Amino acid sequence: MNIAFGHTNMDLDCFGSLILVKRMFPDFALVRSNLIHPAARTVYDFYSEYFEFLEPQELEGRRIDRIIIVDTSRAERVKEYFNHIRNSDPEITVIDHHPRDSADILGAQYQGMLLGSNTSFLSKLAREKDIQLRGEEATIALTGIYADTGQLIYENVRREDYEAAAYCLEMGASLKLVKSFLETIKEDRQMTALHELLRTGGIRDIQGHSILLSYLELDENIPGLAAVVEKIMSLENPDAYFAVFFIPKNSTALLIARSQKPGIDLHELLSAFGGGGHQMAGSAKMECRDGRAFLEEFTAYLEKSLTPATRARDIMTRGVHSISENASLLEASRLLESIEHTGVPVLDSGGVLTGFISLRDIMKGRKAALMQAPVKAFMSRNPVISDGSHTMREIERIFFKHRISHLPVVEDGKLSGLVTRWDYLQHKKNQTGGSGAIPNAG
Repeated sequence: MNIAFGHTNMDLDCFGSLILVKRMFPDFALVRSNLIHPAARTVYDFYSEYFEFLEPQELEGRRIDRIIIVDTSRAERVKEYFNHIRNSDPEITVIDHHPRDSADILGAQYQGMLLGSNTSFLSKLAREKDIQLRGEEATIALTGIYADTGQLIYENVRREDYEAAAYCLEMGASLKLVKSFLETIKEDRQMTALHELLRTGGIRDIQGHSILLSYLELDENIPGLAAVVEKIMSLENPDAYFAVFFIPKNSTALLIARSQKPGIDLHELLSAFGGGGHQMAGSAKMECRDGRAFLEEFTAYLEKSLTPATRARDIMTRGVHSISENASLLEASRLLESIEHTGVPVLDSGGVLTGFISLRDIMKGRKAALMQAPVKAFMSRNPVISDGSHTMREIERIFFKHRISHLPVVEDGKLSGLVTRWDYLQHKKNQTGGSGAIPNAG
């Protein structure tokens, strides 16, 4: 007998992966977890007949020849299945899009890529095999892709994720249904948790990063807390969000985290607490005596573990062109033309920044036929400056608040560099969350 299954507490990406496995490997029977993530419950309820799932208990006494495991490479997350597999030495293939550093399923052969969604990789395989999907199957797959990629806008999204989504649409996936399946905050308990977290949470500056931390005690675990965390993440827009939920009756702390900054790798950070996940989404579950004490411990851990944020001095252009305030507008015009810039800082005789001259300022002098007038007569005075310590988030706010495109950096009273909108955009563009094939993938 050949079987395929995903991780315990099956989510939408897990269901999307399995529907494609069933299509590509019809001789494999699918086995479902005894736990289904609340966000995936609706998809399971509507489409259960398309999967024809076996229960884990039905594996008892059967000889298993081959196993396909999707969306996880960790033994702990599939032990509920292996607890029922005895007297077998199956060939195991893992198809996963998570980092391989925590893979620990003995004897398994691994396939996959570091994509936004595991369903995306299986869609790639399906396209290569020219597999035709029914509309319902394509809808299930597209829901899995959209759920794990934030509807294709998370930092870990790759070209293959977009191609997979296009493939599902070509196969008849319904965007209206996908949208309805992704509406995950539906229960009163979720709404109560949402409002309480918004009321009590707070933004902290940790190593220059904007970090949202919140703490909530619960009588019992509430299904769908991850969806609540994602909603708050979208509303508050921090660099990263860490929510600690503590259940006193069993001394359990649940940490759910989301990040939108490549420099804050949640998979790496949470591994110290036995957790993991994606670079941009992760969770951990721990036993502890006091929830608030754990929150303090975790906050101190972030202070030590987070890499300091990039600041203005890290991306500024050094060796900046400048011009004397006593130079003429004509000289300024010729300088800007020769260096192909739209503006330069203006210095006094002592090398102190006194203003900024732009092409727009020069145009005013040209219209007034005053090109021999000194730069200081037309320059913008008291320019907004940075001491080099401003973070990327702060630089963005400065650009938009003051409607400027150049931010001079002044250190020890002297001009040391210039941050332009181009510098800012290039830094944002070049921040990546990793890509490429999983090492040693089969």
